[in-house]
Amino acid sequence: MARLKTFGAWSSSLGLQTAIIPLHVVAKVSCLNAFTYLPLSQCIGRHVACKSDGSIEAGTAVVCNKRCRVINDKTLAFSFVGLLHALGCSVVYASYHILSSLSQSGKLTDSNLVRVAIDLKNQYIGCMLVIGLVTVSLMRQPALDRLIQALLSVDRAIPEMVQAGELLTLKRFAPNNVCWLRLNVLLMLVLGVGVKAVLEVSNCLMYIRDSGSPFSSNCLLLCIIPQTLCVISELQFVAYALLISDRLRLLNRWLVQLQPHLARGSDAAFRSVRHLIPIHGKLLSAIELLNHCFGVQNAILLLYQFVTLVELGYNTCMMSVRFAEANIQQGDSTEDFLETVYWVAWFLVEIFTLCYFSHDTVEEAGRTIQLLKMPNAYEMNQRNYFRTVSQEQLVFLNVKTRVSCGGLFAVDLTLLHAIIGATTTYLIILIQFDQTFNGD
Repeated sequence: MARLKTFGAWSSSLGLQTAIIPLHVVAKVSCLNAFTYLPLSQCIGRHVACKSDGSIEAGTAVVCNKRCRVINDKTLAFSFVGLLHALGCSVVYASYHILSSLSQSGKLTDSNLVRVAIDLKNQYIGCMLVIGLVTVSLMRQPALDRLIQALLSVDRAIPEMVQAGELLTLKRFAPNNVCWLRLNVLLMLVLGVGVKAVLEVSNCLMYIRDSGSPFSSNCLLLCIIPQTLCVISELQFVAYALLISDRLRLLNRWLVQLQPHLARGSDAAFRSVRHLIPIHGKLLSAIELLNHCFGVQNAILLLYQFVTLVELGYNTCMMSVRFAEANIQQGDSTEDFLETVYWVAWFLVEIFTLCYFSHDTVEEAGRTIQLLKMPNAYEMNQRNYFRTVSQEQLVFLNVKTRVSCGGLFAVDLTLLHAIIGATTTYLIILIQFDQTFNGD
């Protein structure tokens, strides 16, 4: 009991299994998660069985402080009802979207070939986004289960690492799941969905044009639903990337504290490092699982954001050109111009969010490898520790860790610079083509 009280922060803080429940519910409602989250189902269904003294009964689960905590390996289970809900809602939405787009296509008449292509893209992009994101997310559910298992195993191993160095006067650390849930997940969800809803009402992205576009009632279903799915899909990736980077950052802070004790040849410090190495290996595996879970979804999101960014930049430039040629303010052109600029700014924020958190996760993993350097001097009884840690560090150095989109390209801050450069290039091409096509 005394040993359990030593790590009271772990038991009193919000457990990872419980913290994931809101994220799972949001993804479930939006059809991006069809499987059943076992900790949630067991808590709701009262399937947890344990003795009054807290011992495990039937080897399935344990209740501690009136909270449910599943200790088996599996976290997601196949659900026929969930699969039917995801596929059914997607098919219904796709049918409604196609019928509505066909009825609206006759109203969008324009002699400009560039605007015709933009209008066609805007008409059907929502349907393609919903079908693509939902289909890919359903196929990646087993990988998501393995990712959650890896993170849970890391959380179970960190107290053992801290316990190995309990003889040292070090500051204890623990993952702050409460902060992750409140600030990072819920705040990003409310902010992302809220901003896009406001922008859609003020200037619908589906009907956005360089001559202005009023809000249409069709936007409530045709635009806001796919935009919300994009926000939640990106939120899922960022949330799990934050979980990995937070634990890597915790390992780095622990290693920084161990460095003076390692230099003095502390056995407790070497034992703690030996516990840290497999934890770091699990986190590297978690990054690979993160790529497998969300790589294709991120590729879809980045492609959509890039194409839309080029389109919005084209509309913004053509508004400026027409305003300069007329030399007078026409209608609500200034308001439409600013609303289009707001869309450009928000899409840049979304791309930056994907790239930044991916870059931060990889940087923390690389920093751990650098901190694993062992001191040059060690005693004979520490030779095994030194040899093990050095060999593992060489293995980690030879592993190229990165967050990628299905292995096609890495997602980091370099990608952000490339997207901005490519957007500028294609924007110039579109403007030149527009001027040539119109004979200006």
